[in-house]
Amino acid sequence: MIPPIVRTLLTLTLLLGACTRIGTSGNPIQSPDVTVASNTAAQSGSSAALNPRNQLNQLDAQPEHTLYSLNAALDYASGIITAQERIDFVNPAAQPLDEIKFNVPPARRAGAVEFRDARIQGSDKPLEFTLNNAVLTVRLPNVLPANGAIALSFDFTVHIPLQETISGIGGDDTSRGPLSLTAGHWYVMLAPYRNGDWDTPAYVAIGDPYTSELADYEVTILAPADVTIAGAGDESHDGRLWNYSLKKARVFAFAASDSYAVENLEQGGITYVHYGYPQHRQHASNVLFTAARAVELFTKLYGPYPYKTLRIVETGRQQGQEYSGMVGIGSIIYNGYPGRGSRHDLIATVVHEISHQWWFNVVGSDQIRTPWLDESFARMSELRFYQEFYDKDSDWWFTHYILSRNPTGSIDLSLAEYGDSSTYISAVYQRGLLFLNEVRKKLGRQRFDEMLRDYYTSQEYSITSEDAFFAALARHSNEDFRPLVRDYFAKPVTLPCTISANASGCR
Repeated sequence: MIPPIVRTLLTLTLLLGACTRIGTSGNPIQSPDVTVASNTAAQSGSSAALNPRNQLNQLDAQPEHTLYSLNAALDYASGIITAQERIDFVNPAAQPLDEIKFNVPPARRAGAVEFRDARIQGSDKPLEFTLNNAVLTVRLPNVLPANGAIALSFDFTVHIPLQETISGIGGDDTSRGPLSLTAGHWYVMLAPYRNGDWDTPAYVAIGDPYTSELADYEVTILAPADVTIAGAGDESHDGRLWNYSLKKARVFAFAASDSYAVENLEQGGITYVHYGYPQHRQHASNVLFTAARAVELFTKLYGPYPYKTLRIVETGRQQGQEYSGMVGIGSIIYNGYPGRGSRHDLIATVVHEISHQWWFNVVGSDQIRTPWLDESFARMSELRFYQEFYDKDSDWWFTHYILSRNPTGSIDLSLAEYGDSSTYISAVYQRGLLFLNEVRKKLGRQRFDEMLRDYYTSQEYSITSEDAFFAALARHSNEDFRPLVRDYFAKPVTLPCTISANASGCR
């Protein structure tokens, strides 16, 4: 019997000899030195036998969520990902389309993405495509009906850039340093279709300038033998092959390192895994303990954690970063932690990023246009954690992270309107927390918790809005919130009549 890993590598070798791709120029482009096979499980699994009778090869069955099948070969030393990707999706516009748009975040850097091929899965004819900045436009040979479902496949390479030195919050979440690399928003992502158009926003160098919808992921990564992969979702590992299955998620990210020390903790049916650099291995137990406590609290406050595993990965970045089923913690954040206590960025950042499994992953938001609906709620979750487990330190947290910074600015602007990272942090992270805390004072802790749980439940697995938040508030209060909203918001807000003293024009 041929071992599975050998059989897989033989398949890859055979496919490598057979593949030639056609790009927009029409000139043959030889496949790179490493290629990967189509995801057999994805082809025969959840959705999606192809219907050859239709010129567009529409799917016989519509996927419940957009399905990403990603096969990637990682050249760790060079920071290169060679990928083949298939996306099964239902027409997101609910009207006939003859072209589809995708966001390719790494392509904002000239030369970072080599895009070779786009085609309807199962077809031998390449499609016309253009890659302009970070927006990929694919022309279909025929119109996709309003309720049609299709699978498109892509062949491309990503060159992961070296880590940037930045101040504040922002920068590439796909980058590499001396001890690891992180692939965050690294692949071809179906652009959301909102308000009658494709959502393909320009890159902003602060905050989280990405937009995506709920999706399922099936991922295979071929890595060097001495490299550990930390990906999101259910994992299986066979030699150089790492397989992941992640359901109902906003993004699939992974980290890789030839230096990771891996520690585990199982609690409450969830496996917590910490991937750390050797010099910080002694802090793994504190990080895992904090992670388990955070999940326990947020499950009680909002709802259950949606996965069986939560991975915390140390990265070379200077900040924390949330992903579905995984969080990154910048190496600099570990520095100076004394090994006990909560008065340190390491504890606060772990809690903050884990709270995004609820406020970002389950309750989605437009992180570009209304970032306060994401980050302000994560900051409130931080405060709740300190009040629950380190009440004596909660005043320290409030002073250190909020009041001592003298926060200013309206909380409801888009990323681009803030102009720089410090202005964004002051308004969204700090004054956003102050706004929610003022709401909490007006309602009292119990009513606030009930309101927040109601809001969370009503917005599960959707893209939330300011209107949805104020509607939930109105279900639990009849106080007049107009003065508070005027203090914190720059743009007009039409409040429900219940919480605006039946003002003219209320809803």
